[in-house]
Amino acid sequence: MNAMELNAATLTAWVRLTLTRPREAAEGLIRLNVPDDARWLGFVIVVVLSVILSHASLTLMGDAEYTGSLLSVAMMQTTILLATVVAVHGAGRLFGGQGTFPDALLLMAWLQFVMLVFQVIQTASLMLLPALFGLVVVLSLVVFLWMLTNFIMALHGFVSPLKVVVGIIFTVFALSFVFAILLAVFGFAPGVA
Repeated sequence: MNAMELNAATLTAWVRLTLTRPREAAEGLIRLNVPDDARWLGFVIVVVLSVILSHASLTLMGDAEYTGSLLSVAMMQTTILLATVVAVHGAGRLFGGQGTFPDALLLMAWLQFVMLVFQVIQTASLMLLPALFGLVVVLSLVVFLWMLTNFIMALHGFVSPLKVVVGIIFTVFALSFVFAILLAVFGFAPGVA
């Protein structure tokens, strides 16, 4: 597939490949050698789509008052996605990986785009089949972890999925601990007025 053929058929083919053979999809995306400015543009587009979809989902469910301002949601989405890019790149390099920051940016933006499909499915299940919502969320998380593991393996040249999953879990716990400390230092601890 060619990066210049950006249309619905190409996007659908890339999504299908990502869902069925994520490591192959990640390797293919890296081989496209997408220019850095296009990678950043993709990052921004995914953040905007995510914010719009989140707001629309909450509005459809009647919870629009919980969305906050679109700007604050966009800042939060940007921070989370950028932190993910930095963590995937940095932790992978720490453990001997060979991936680059631009490739991590490309892969995490694409992974977030694919996960938007799951967000639509989750919203639809909540509205149409609420009893299945929990199952859909769990399946989405499992698929996300599977795709993320394969993307990290492709990015850094790792061969052991188990080691990558353990690395993901360790990194999530370590970052959660660091963020909790930072939030407490800046006065955002629970119970602080």
